Amino acid sequence: MTNTFDQAENRNEQSELSLGALKPIIPSGDARVDGATERLNELTNLPAIEHVSVFEDVHRRLHDALTDNPE
Repeated sequence: MTNTFDQAENRNEQSELSLGALKPIIPSGDARVDGATERLNELTNLPAIEHVSVFEDVHRRLHDALTDNPE
């Protein structure tokens, strides 16, 4: 069983994780896709534990853009 101190230490380690420099995102020409992928730039300023919500939002927005495509 993990004690409270270990849990707090694990949370601190998680919040200190960060990404290195991301490669530039090349615009697609579709405003919906570009708006979604632009959110990925936020990852460098967020602790790793908060990345999931960004990835979920990007995934949802890209899915919506693909499923709304009339082609």
